[in-house]
Amino acid sequence: MAHNQALLAFGVKSGQSNGVQEYHDYGLWFIVIFGVVTIPMLLFIAAPYRRHMRKGWGPDMSARLGWVIMEAPSPLGFAYVWFTYGGLDAPIAAWILFALWQIHYIYRSFIYPFRLRGTGKRSAILTVIMAIIFNLANGPINAYALVELAPHLTDAWLTDPRFLIGLVIFCAGFMINHQSDAILRNLRKPGESGYKIPHGGLYRWVTSPNYFGEIIEWTGYAIAAFTPAAAAFAFFTAANLMPRARSHHAWYLEKFPDYPKTRRAVIPGVF
Repeated sequence: MAHNQALLAFGVKSGQSNGVQEYHDYGLWFIVIFGVVTIPMLLFIAAPYRRHMRKGWGPDMSARLGWVIMEAPSPLGFAYVWFTYGGLDAPIAAWILFALWQIHYIYRSFIYPFRLRGTGKRSAILTVIMAIIFNLANGPINAYALVELAPHLTDAWLTDPRFLIGLVIFCAGFMINHQSDAILRNLRKPGESGYKIPHGGLYRWVTSPNYFGEIIEWTGYAIAAFTPAAAAFAFFTAANLMPRARSHHAWYLEKFPDYPKTRRAVIPGVF
């Protein structure tokens, strides 16, 4: 009873007894708690991957392969739940949110890793496993929330200010994220390795505008979807990426004596 009351307080309908409902409920709390734990952990410990890879974190693997393995559960899990639990009959607004999720994650899972330049980058297998666990929760519960727990996603939602504003914010973040990734990618010629100081776009103001763009993306998605699952993911995105941006910023300052001192880590003029 206390569990159900807590879920209702968070905005989750918890009257059903089917397994996927329980998966959603517990997955939602897992993401929130994981986000809360992630903030202090990453403020003191840089996640062991690529530029921050170091000994003491167990076996490692190709960063490119690891990226595919850890990101793929999100679009695949989302699609599985969507098509298994009634997504085909979902309203247009829900289908738009489905498309945004898949556009982001299909690119992130199966295209982005193979566009990276530089060879020999490694990631700790532990990091990959943690990401898999997170994505196995995040993708499916967001799909289920749209299919079963979002009665507001009717045709009227297509003209609701929250939906329209959320879409604009998502698209702005998407463009920032992709522009920033392109700038980083073009720093290296094919086959070249090593790191350089990026310039252009929002790199004028922050070290990690790609992270800034992704935080904006999922904040917009949470506004457009207006579900607890989407809100939890937006919270986790910020909790995960802001400390990582801080680690990147410190790394650049240490590695490059001429690194621009006016840049912030991730949010222009703030952090």
